[in-house]
Amino acid sequence: MNLPKRILNLLDSSERKTGVKVIISIFVNALLDFISLASLLPVLYFMLEDNENIRVAIWFSLFALVVVFLKSVISILLGRFQTKYLLSIYKRLSTALFKTYYNNGFLYIKEHGYSSLGHAVNFMCYIFSVGLLSPMMRVAADVALVSLVTVALLVYDWFTALVLYVAFIPLIALYVLFIKKRVTRYGMEEFSAKKDQARIVADTFRGYQELEINGAFDLQKNSFEVGIDKICTNRTNLDTLQRIPLFISELAIIIGLAVVVLTAGTDAKITVGVFAVAAFRLLPALRAIVSGYTQIQNNISSLDTIEEGLISATEHFDCNDDKSLNFSNTISIRGLSFNYGEETISFKDFVIRKGEYVGFSGYSGVGKTTLFNLLLGFLVPAEGNVLIDDVSLTLHNRKNWLQYTGYVPQEVFIFKGSIAENIALGYSNIDYVRVSKVLEMVSLYEWVNSLPDGVESILGEGGSRLSGGQKQRIGIARALYKGAQVLLLDEATSALDNTTEREINIMLTNLRKEFNGLTILSIAHRESTLAYCNRIINLENNGN
Repeated sequence: MNLPKRILNLLDSSERKTGVKVIISIFVNALLDFISLASLLPVLYFMLEDNENIRVAIWFSLFALVVVFLKSVISILLGRFQTKYLLSIYKRLSTALFKTYYNNGFLYIKEHGYSSLGHAVNFMCYIFSVGLLSPMMRVAADVALVSLVTVALLVYDWFTALVLYVAFIPLIALYVLFIKKRVTRYGMEEFSAKKDQARIVADTFRGYQELEINGAFDLQKNSFEVGIDKICTNRTNLDTLQRIPLFISELAIIIGLAVVVLTAGTDAKITVGVFAVAAFRLLPALRAIVSGYTQIQNNISSLDTIEEGLISATEHFDCNDDKSLNFSNTISIRGLSFNYGEETISFKDFVIRKGEYVGFSGYSGVGKTTLFNLLLGFLVPAEGNVLIDDVSLTLHNRKNWLQYTGYVPQEVFIFKGSIAENIALGYSNIDYVRVSKVLEMVSLYEWVNSLPDGVESILGEGGSRLSGGQKQRIGIARALYKGAQVLLLDEATSALDNTTEREINIMLTNLRKEFNGLTILSIAHRESTLAYCNRIINLENNGN
C-alpha cells in the first residue's frame, strides 16, 4: 500500500475534510510565494536599466515590500492553521493508541512492556504528525511553488529554466539514489535505540536497590552508553546526508550561472538577473523537497508503529450483556484452565461463599496470581468458567463484576497525587467524609491528620513517601471507598514485618465484622496470615 493511502486510512472523516482545506492552504501559500517573487522582477528590470528609471524602481520596491509583508502575515496564519491540524491528529492518534493498548488487556501490556508502549503513545504519534505529515505538507507546498516558477520561466525564457534543471536534477537524482535506503535504515535504528534507551532508564530506576546491592549499575550504564552511541552515530549520519542538498544547490547555481553568462547575448544583465532571482527561490525549494523526502524516509517507521498498534485492538466491551452480574451468594470455578504458550495451568472446581475469608497457598509458579487474574477477568480462560451466582464472567460483563471487587497486590499502585485522590481512584468528585471514614477503618486517620496538608498531602511517585504497611492500608481503603464486596489480596502482606502484618490481619478481621458479607480472598505464604482464614485452598493439589 502506498504512503498517501496508508496515511488516509489513519485519518477519520473530519480530518479528511479538514485535510482538503489544508491542501488548499498549502497551494495558496505557494501562490503567495510566487506572487512575492514575481513582485521583485520589475524592481530588477528597472534597477538594471542603467539607473534611468530609478524612481520607478523605488515605487516597485515599495510595492514589493507591501506584497512581501502581506504574504508573510497570511503565510503565518495559514501555517498556524496547518500546525493546529497536525497537532489535532497527534492528539487523536495518541489518545486512540493509549486507549487501544489499555483495552488490549493485562496480558498484552505485560508482554509488550510499559516503556515500549509508553514510547509509542507519547513519541511515535508525535513524530508521525510533526516528523512525517509536516514535511509532506512542506514538500507539497514547495512542489507547487516550483511548478509555478517553472511555468513562468518557460514562458519568459525557457533556456534559463532548462539551465537550472539541467544543473540541478542530475546531481539531486544521484543523491536520492544514494541515500534512500540509508536514511530509512538510520531512522529505524534510531527509533529502536531510543525505545531501548527508555526501557533501560525505566528498568534502572525501578531496580535501584537490587542494582546498587549487586554493583550492577555499571552494566546498565554501559548498555545505556552503547545505545547513546548508536543514536548519536545515526543522527550524525542523517544530519550529514541532510546537509548535502545545500552543497548540491550551491554547486548547481554556480554551474548554471556560468552557462547563462557564457550563452547570454545583449540581454545578459536581465537574463542573469532573472536567473539569480529564480535560483534564489527555486533552488532552495528544490533543496527543501529533497530534505523533506529525507525526513519522511527517516520517520516512516512511526507510521508502522501506529498501524500495528491500532490493528492490534482486541475485542473489548464496556457494556453489560443481558445477564448482568449481581453477587449475592457464590463465586464458582468450573473446569478452569489458562494457557501460557505451551504451558497449561489447570484448576480443580471449588466454590467460595459470600462472606468467607479464603486463603490460597502453593509454591511459586503454581498459578495463584493467574487464578486471581482469571477471577478478575483480566485473563480469558482457555477452558472452563468463572461463575458469579451461576452467571459466567465474560468480556461483556467484566466491567459490571469489577464494580464489586477491590484488589490489593504486594506493590500497591500509588500515583503522584493527594492521599484523597489515591483513595478515591476513578472518582472525579471526591467525598471527603467518606475518605475520612475509610481512613479510620484502616487505622490511618491519626497519621493523615498529623500531616500539614492532611488528606491533601501529596504522595511521591510510586508511594515513595509511604511505608509498606501504609501502602497496603491505602490499597484496602481504596477498595472500601468504592464499596467493594470482594477483596482480593495478592501477597499483600508478604513484604511486611510480623508486627505490621498482624495489624493488617486484625484490621481485616474487624472489617469483616463491620461489613457483613465482605468476602476476602488472600494469596499468602505465611502460615500466620493463613491462620486468619476460614479455610485454605492449596493449589498444589489443583484446588482440592
